[in-house]
Amino acid sequence: MVSFEQLARQAGEDVDLELGVLLVARDEFPALVLEQELARLDALAAATAPRLPAGASVDQAVEALVQQLYVVEGFRGNEAEYGDPRNSWLNLVLERRLGIPITLAIVLLGVARRLGLRAHGISFPGHYLVRFERTGGTPLVVDPFHGGRRLGLGELQSMLRRALGDGAHLRPEHLRAATARATLVRVLQNLKAAHVARGDYARALLAQTRIVELVPGEAGPLRDRGALQAHLGAVGGAIADLARYLELAPAAADAASVRATLQKLTQEPRRVAN
Repeated sequence: MVSFEQLARQAGEDVDLELGVLLVARDEFPALVLEQELARLDALAAATAPRLPAGASVDQAVEALVQQLYVVEGFRGNEAEYGDPRNSWLNLVLERRLGIPITLAIVLLGVARRLGLRAHGISFPGHYLVRFERTGGTPLVVDPFHGGRRLGLGELQSMLRRALGDGAHLRPEHLRAATARATLVRVLQNLKAAHVARGDYARALLAQTRIVELVPGEAGPLRDRGALQAHLGAVGGAIADLARYLELAPAAADAASVRATLQKLTQEPRRVAN
């Protein structure tokens, strides 16, 4: 089975999303058997298939899928403990039937793919969504966190303004299909935030390292990893990341503060070997 590092190095944006998310979970659960977790998605699709009548429209198929996953299987958004890191590990989402929008979307997308439905994730501001492609028509957008409910343009506009402010206007790019690589990055960003909120900076650093591996040419992730390493006393790693950040983004708005941090770090003793 491929490692996360190998998956991250694959060319293109459409890496294997399900495998990638499970490899993220394997960082926490080293004994995780990936094939068994993928088989859970197979079983969900097999249970849903009898609900799809021959010649069903996309709308009918989505309704059957939503009924199976949310009503019969009991998947739901974890509103009470939204920031729990367990919501970001797909194996536990499949086991507990609890998740956040992006991981519930991955379940929905995985089952839909197995049923032959064309569906994509949408990296919508503040709330990951799923769009199902209708033949010759506008896509059907659903909210994976709230029972797979359908979202019209008015609801999408309201969600956008809640996330970005009253001046925001819904544009086609807001509903653009997200790549698998970008989705993995967003999963890891959620996981890192959950760890930081609990003061678990070592696990946050691992999640941030996975982001850097997925987008090695981007400056921001290097800066953020450098900050985490500095917090943990990994001075050498912090210096390397922040210096590289300044090479990639010398005119960034925060370049001056990063330079100041870098200068301070170079004057500190190396408390942790790197």
